Amino acid sequence: MKPITYIALGAALATSALAADTTTELSVFNAGETTIPLTAIAASIVNVQNDLTTLALDCKGGEPTAECELNDPVTITAGPSTFTLSAIYATKIQGINVKYTLVQDCDITGSTQKAVCTVSARAEASSDGVKTATSTSAVTTWSSEDIYYEPLAITAGVEKLNPTGSVGQTTTSAAGGAAPTSTDDAAARQTGLGGAAAVAIAAAVMGAL
Repeated sequence: MKPITYIALGAALATSALAADTTTELSVFNAGETTIPLTAIAASIVNVQNDLTTLALDCKGGEPTAECELNDPVTITAGPSTFTLSAIYATKIQGINVKYTLVQDCDITGSTQKAVCTVSARAEASSDGVKTATSTSAVTTWSSEDIYYEPLAITAGVEKLNPTGSVGQTTTSAAGGAAPTSTDDAAARQTGLGGAAAVAIAAAVMGAL
């Protein structure tokens, strides 16, 4: 089973002058081992209020693929020190239909110093008319060596950004230009489901099957 891409957004966009041929990217907070690249994800800005940014993440093209199995958009509301995510993910494991409901809350300290993430997951399985469900939760504390940032392209809603900027790590590059920079740790990893969410999902799945 591939973990789905659930992204802990630890920062909003800073000031950038946008032109028609530019691509705006968020530097996205993540922690722990992950598997799925962000290139399969499309992100749109839903709302910006003070230092909080709300994003909707979906598969590029709007349809699930082998790299992105989202059936419904993931909603994220985040700022420099907080993150809330809600998502629904459906898949099939050995012929059994499984639906996950995930809620993740992270308190982030100093951008890269520490993050405490609480994840609640519910798994519902059905096969041959028989249904079962189970829930679980997990709390994980990530230290600085576990935390890294990856660029995420914004495909819609850029006009909602505050022109004065906000706290965060941001890169803006011309379309087709050089890849944006990231932390040394991030360069060696792929981005996807953070470890705390992966643990909770795995526990819920094992309980439901």
